[in-house]
Amino acid sequence: MDCMKMPKDSSLVRVFHASPQAPAVDVYVNGDLSVENLKFMDFSQYIPLKEGDYNIDVYVAGTKENPVISQVLEIDDSDIYTVAATGNLDDLSLIVIEDSISQQPFDMYSFFRVVHLSPDAPAVDVLVNDKKAFEDIEFRKGSMYQGVSPGQYSIKIVLNSDGTVVLPLKITLKPNRIYTIYVLGNASNLSAIQSVDGNTTVCR
Repeated sequence: MDCMKMPKDSSLVRVFHASPQAPAVDVYVNGDLSVENLKFMDFSQYIPLKEGDYNIDVYVAGTKENPVISQVLEIDDSDIYTVAATGNLDDLSLIVIEDSISQQPFDMYSFFRVVHLSPDAPAVDVLVNDKKAFEDIEFRKGSMYQGVSPGQYSIKIVLNSDGTVVLPLKITLKPNRIYTIYVLGNASNLSAIQSVDGNTTVCR
């Protein structure tokens, strides 16, 4: 696997469309088109951004009037970020998820975490092979990374309030990988994406 270079005096940033009701979008960074026609559940490539504050404007794809999101984001130096467009149409915003460069892959382990991006789902717990691994993860929040032996796992996303299973998953975790499992969609139609984070492949 080729490693991904960390540009000098910069961070690596990708955009994730996690808003279930929003159409495909274009993303402008300080007025320049940086991500085009990003659809729900899609990621952009990682792009380098130098340390500083950035005006991020998100428009319905193919338009440049009335941004659906307009925010200023602060980017630090020498890190890796996923910027997620989250919420339903009446509550859209960007959140910055750090794919921490200090978390390193190891040959004998897999690392994973869970990030809750379902706008109307309540707080959840996460069971791994029927044992509680993470608890009380609220919307727009995530767990810490946890190291496990590589292999296949049964993951259950359950309501923190009463333990009702709302999303059962079967996942495979490979060695030398760092993953995030993003819980997406509205409460009546939950889904998940298992993403390999940039801290897996960044050159060290």
